[in-house]
Amino acid sequence: MNLTHSQKILITLYELAEGTTGKIRFEDIAVKAYLKFKSDFQLKGYPQYPDTGDIIHKPLYSELKKGGLVLSGNKYFSLTEKGVSYAEKLLDTTIPGRTGPGFIKLTADQQKELDRLKTSAALDLFRQNKKDEILDIDFYSYLGVTVRTDKNLFLGRLLTVEDAIRATKDKSDKLYSLLRKCHVYLLKRFESNIQFVKNSKGGKR
Repeated sequence: MNLTHSQKILITLYELAEGTTGKIRFEDIAVKAYLKFKSDFQLKGYPQYPDTGDIIHKPLYSELKKGGLVLSGNKYFSLTEKGVSYAEKLLDTTIPGRTGPGFIKLTADQQKELDRLKTSAALDLFRQNKKDEILDIDFYSYLGVTVRTDKNLFLGRLLTVEDAIRATKDKSDKLYSLLRKCHVYLLKRFESNIQFVKNSKGGKR
């Protein structure tokens, strides 16, 4: 299986954190990725040194953070629960002799996310047919963010929630059905809020 640079960085972070959501320094990630995947992360023209520039920095702050797979702060990075599950799936696929659980509709992180959404104020108001009473703050709480959450983290949370909702598509449970309808309604009603974030330059809003 051919892994992308981002996937290799994710596996590196998973191994450094020993399969947890613990915080790891950027420098440790750069060195470990270089030692594990030398041809991918060596400094151009100096193969004996790791490249700590955009080749590692950019995937962490863009693709992986926007994908809801990592969190960052003060040059420390940690996997989200979704990131841990995804890294484990990658390892199950790439390590010879390692057998994983295969494709599971609802992973542990998705189930935890859905359990949180089931108790959200937005869903409660939607269930009571009080859709007009759902406020911006309810929508942000539904996503697990605030109005001050930075752009990439906001988009990562949005994707994480959407992935969890999408994973219920074959389930006939009435609550999941209600949750899917509520999700569609919220995305449409607060589309302008989402677009505002997508069009922002990043950082705190």
